Amino acid sequence: MLKVNKIKLSGFRGIFNPQELDLTIKGNKEPRSLALFGLNSSGKTSFVDGLEWFLSEENKIAWLRRDEAEEKAYPHQAAKDKGIESFVGINFFDSENKIGTLQKSYDHGKITKPTLSDEKGFSGIYSAFVIRPYFRYLEVVEFVCSKGKDKYEKLAQWMGFESEFEFQEKIARATHQRLKSYEDELSGKVSTFEQQLKQLTGGITAGDDEVLNFCNAILKQHKVDECKNVKQVWEKIPEISKKKIASSVGVTIDKLTRVETAISASVLKEDLHEKIGEFSKKIGEFRKNAALVAQIDIIGLYTKALEILTGQTDTDTKCPVCGNEWNREELIKHIKDELGFLKKTREEKEQLERDAQALKTIVNGEVTAARSLTDRYKEAQEIIAEVKYDEATTYLKILTGIADFISRAVSDVSIQIKMDSSEIGKIKKEMGAITEQIKTHKTKIQPSPEDTKLSEDIEKLTQTKTSWESLEEARVKQKFAEGQINAFYALKDDAIKTIQDNIKSRFDEISDRIGKYFGILRNDKEIKDIKIVLNEERGRAAGRSAEIELNYYDISVRPAYKVLSESLLNSLGLAVYFTCVKQFNETCKFIVLDDIMNSLDIDKRDTLLDLIEQEFSDYQIILFTHDEHWFQKIKRRFPNWITKKIKNWDYITGPKIDPVVTTQEELDEYLKDSTKTKAAGQLLSGHVEDRLNELCEDLWAAVRYRYSKNEPPTMEELFDALARRLKERIATNPLVEKVAEAKKFAPILRNFVSHSRTTSNRRRK
Repeated sequence: MLKVNKIKLSGFRGIFNPQELDLTIKGNKEPRSLALFGLNSSGKTSFVDGLEWFLSEENKIAWLRRDEAEEKAYPHQAAKDKGIESFVGINFFDSENKIGTLQKSYDHGKITKPTLSDEKGFSGIYSAFVIRPYFRYLEVVEFVCSKGKDKYEKLAQWMGFESEFEFQEKIARATHQRLKSYEDELSGKVSTFEQQLKQLTGGITAGDDEVLNFCNAILKQHKVDECKNVKQVWEKIPEISKKKIASSVGVTIDKLTRVETAISASVLKEDLHEKIGEFSKKIGEFRKNAALVAQIDIIGLYTKALEILTGQTDTDTKCPVCGNEWNREELIKHIKDELGFLKKTREEKEQLERDAQALKTIVNGEVTAARSLTDRYKEAQEIIAEVKYDEATTYLKILTGIADFISRAVSDVSIQIKMDSSEIGKIKKEMGAITEQIKTHKTKIQPSPEDTKLSEDIEKLTQTKTSWESLEEARVKQKFAEGQINAFYALKDDAIKTIQDNIKSRFDEISDRIGKYFGILRNDKEIKDIKIVLNEERGRAAGRSAEIELNYYDISVRPAYKVLSESLLNSLGLAVYFTCVKQFNETCKFIVLDDIMNSLDIDKRDTLLDLIEQEFSDYQIILFTHDEHWFQKIKRRFPNWITKKIKNWDYITGPKIDPVVTTQEELDEYLKDSTKTKAAGQLLSGHVEDRLNELCEDLWAAVRYRYSKNEPPTMEELFDALARRLKERIATNPLVEKVAEAKKFAPILRNFVSHSRTTSNRRRK
């Protein structure tokens, strides 16, 4: 069993000088629960941030995960300059005596990797809890307002299946991105070789029948028997080659014809340079917004923030992300603007990736054609010394660089491209010049028309064979890859199903307890059969999305927010979290709660205390609140808890924390001094009035209403309202008469002070 004895912070967030929270009482073995009151901006959140950072294996504070914050925002801003160490230390109560005092220190030189006093000890802490034992108000809001996939991710954190969630995410990304990319690459190769075949044969398609008819036509012209299939044609090429004359003229003609055929088969696109230029221009414009590109991943965070803000009232002025005060309308406009920019950038990136894939297929075809040309030019140069092909080799290098640029342009900003606008024109001009040189040379050696025709046809058959075999190989690889991909999908589906079955069983395990805890918080008999279900048929997020289902007035409803109010949803969110703590944290027996009562209606906050009392009496609760009225209730409800109050906060000294004394203790001190009797009377008057207000509130007693906040009900009015309500509930009980009788003391008490709330800001017990 693990609890907390002491918490110490120094140079961290709003705490400069070392501050310590002692949760022990002399003479008691186990530490106590703690309620710490502090107004907003008094420094209490710094303690929660420190605890979260200390207990986070990733060394993170979730709500600070945004640009220009994160680790940079953890230490006190003056700590480094003033030489103050930034650390969080906790002394643990450990029933197994394995963990004592641990300290995590912030390293200004290595902000993402703090120094741990005992790595083994920290490993023990991290393994002690499945669900992290700290919970904030904003997390309730985020959970109940989140969509299915985000709710599933949050449940993964709360229920300890983050590893399964990460596996699902990684495997989803792999199948969607890598496998799709591989499929596209193979498809591009098939398309390139099909284009080559169509160019060579002059056919409409690259089908076997069309290729066979083209080849048989050539064989027939040279009196060679036609073939029944394509493979037989390739066996005929040696036979038809024997028909070539063995003279040097024939050999020369053959080589020159191959060059001509290669030139005529080139698939140089007239608009290639234009397309590359357009793509390069788009990439250049896209890279100007590198900062926005880097923030695409936070679209989800902005979307959640907007959902929360639009669901809040006009009185809510805090940013749901940073917690800072904002003008609500300005904040909504700011977030909408940012979302618009980011979504537009994401769409541009996705379109560029599609453009890159299409352009890459074209360029790869050009690379293949250019490489074939340069090989044939070498043969021509052996015969005609004047043949030059500098432009062709340069063009090949440029094309290869372009192919690399296109492959990485979207993701790698260091990749650049440079292409002279005249390159395509130059290569075509060179091709034309070489063709003329070959024709001139052929004329000089005067081969027979038959020899020339035979050489041309042999070369056509040879090139057709090469392209056909390349196409067949690409198709075989494509088919094999499809089989492998399908097999992978099958294995993935089996793995995912196993994970889903496990997670569904965990959902089933906790559903009854969620219903029980929700019943304590709300006691709504028309809401029952609450359970968490897995969404298995929702597009790409299938199996990675969850919702809450319930029975509402005998009608099955999913998701719960279709029928539940915000208040009911918040109670449901709390029920889920507390259930997960109870279910999965077997050895970690402390919970840190930060202003979570904000998620509940005022009249329902006592039910949260009911839940703690009934179900978590063996847990150590470390609770932070800015609601003094609720704080006073906690004091009365749990007298054994340690209660402390933050009186004020200073940039250097940090929060000033004082223990809270009871009214009786304070009265005793006043009455010891004869000069303080008036002060004792004022204290008692304020206390009575506060207790009357609370009793009226708890019992739903009707109190006279005044428009002005500066005119609260008088003490007599409160006595009357309480007496009437008691009479309604318990009729002639003697207690009613005693309350009515007590009213006569009101003038005496009132004379000490007009009203506790109009003369003093204190609310005491």
